[in-house]
Amino acid sequence: MRISILSGVALLLAIPAGPAIASEAAEPFAASRDPAARDRSLECLAQAVYYEARSESDDGQRAVAQVVLNRVRHPAFPNSVCGVVYQGAERITGCQFSFTCDGSMGWAIEPDAWDRARRIAAAALAGAVYRPVGLATNYHTTAIQPYWAPSLVPQTIVGAHIFYRRPGGSGTQGAFSQAPAEFEPDAAAPLRYASPRMGTRSGARTIQASYEMPVVEIPVVERPVRVRAVGARPAAASARGGSASRAAPVRATPRVVIQSGVRVYRGS
Repeated sequence: MRISILSGVALLLAIPAGPAIASEAAEPFAASRDPAARDRSLECLAQAVYYEARSESDDGQRAVAQVVLNRVRHPAFPNSVCGVVYQGAERITGCQFSFTCDGSMGWAIEPDAWDRARRIAAAALAGAVYRPVGLATNYHTTAIQPYWAPSLVPQTIVGAHIFYRRPGGSGTQGAFSQAPAEFEPDAAAPLRYASPRMGTRSGARTIQASYEMPVVEIPVVERPVRVRAVGARPAAASARGGSASRAAPVRATPRVVIQSGVRVYRGS
């Protein structure tokens, strides 16, 4: 079985990526008419494009976006963008897109790369179709051979990903009959940005990065305080036990001065 899988992958890698047959191309996607739902769809789709294909070309990112939208319209998957992207994310294993459950989202994103992913996601939601992947609903990198690959039909290769459609009637145009939901669940996870964005470009949104400042306890080294009296001292009594030769002068309350960390008492 392993030999057949490797042979199939090697054969697929030898086929250059090209446009799919016209009848197999997906229909333009129609996003929700509700502005809030559309914004949530955009956030979830942009996250999928960024984390799944950040290092890919624009076409590589368009291909990933197309797979997500293909799933939204297939009854085997949830009928919303966020539902598709975060399907299974509540489990330790079994998430449909690994970035939602493997800790990838804990790393700060790069604003420029995020802008590109968001631009491509926005175009896909506006009806742009990436035809080469056709009706593909699955993909994996060329570096692995997942167990499910032999059960699907290879469609094309774009960048570092191999794309597959479902076999038989489940992979034909007529099977993609599910209407996208008007309501979009608020499933998108918050993002942390690697650096703040200063100002905006035409048509770009402002991204304000928030940073958690670490609380650092600075140890304080206590220096001992030395006390020294400055001024005349009262006359001492006679060493032979006699009375004092003269009365000690009356002095005012001493004045305290700190010099180089030393507390100095100065008399008046």
